[in-house]
Amino acid sequence: MQGRVLNESITASAHTRELAVLDLNAKTVDSLVGESIDQALDDLLGRRAKEAIYDYLERNYSLARDDIPKNMEKFFRLTGETFGKASRTIARCIVKRLWEKLGWKFEGINGFEFSDYLEMAKARIARELVQKAKASMLNRRQE
Repeated sequence: MQGRVLNESITASAHTRELAVLDLNAKTVDSLVGESIDQALDDLLGRRAKEAIYDYLERNYSLARDDIPKNMEKFFRLTGETFGKASRTIARCIVKRLWEKLGWKFEGINGFEFSDYLEMAKARIARELVQKAKASMLNRRQE
């Protein structure tokens, strides 16, 4: 009886750790998106223009650089107002950078917007983490 309770406790503890990893990776996605934005703007516009955009967004719209990944809708609305159709190019470049950071091959999907790609990335990351958690639990059980 004690062995079963101990095993259930260990399994629950492992499950809690895996959930913590999932939560951590949600934060990591934001940091990867932030890095991707930074690199895409630098590639497309140059360092000085990128810094000017960040400064403009913060002063005029209270959108700090670090808050952009959590406010992508606002970011793209503002870039759309500023750059027009070119904001789609910026979005595509950001997505390509994000895919590169995740080690995935980017293939554009007709009709997809940045938010669609971001949801796809989050779902794939979650799926891969669940698969890793399952494999880890199976390995522990086999030991």
